[in-house]
Amino acid sequence: MQTTAKNVFRNLKQGGFTLIELMIVVAIIGVLASIAVPQYQNYTARAQASEGLSVTAGLRADIAEQYSLRGEMPAATNISTNNISGRYVKNVEYQNEQLEVLFEETSAVGDITMIIAPDGEAATGNNASTRNPGNGWTCSWEGSSGQKNWLPAGCRADD
Repeated sequence: MQTTAKNVFRNLKQGGFTLIELMIVVAIIGVLASIAVPQYQNYTARAQASEGLSVTAGLRADIAEQYSLRGEMPAATNISTNNISGRYVKNVEYQNEQLEVLFEETSAVGDITMIIAPDGEAATGNNASTRNPGNGWTCSWEGSSGQKNWLPAGCRADD
């Protein structure tokens, strides 16, 4: 019996990726992750800070109603902030500050301060606050690592 000759021309090219191709893919993924992770942290911190607007909506409505009826900010003793909290808002405080304006006139400014709970991205001793319904509520961020871009979009004042 005669044996048949096997194909002399074998396919010498092997499938798969080279090491350099794999290293390039890993480098690209690393660059994308270095951009995406901080943006995601800002997004989650902003979402957590926006909870403060939600939990204080009723309080802000009460203060604005009293302001529109009386023409002045209600006293802090007349406003109850008991049991106002959320998952990321530890507690809420209301203060009525007397500010001196031009010609020694005084004007009251209401200040609602939300203490951010320590278990979120926006934590580490930061506070968000809203002020003065007379000119429209404005928001600010105070704290060691607070960033202005953590304020919800509807809360940021134009600079």
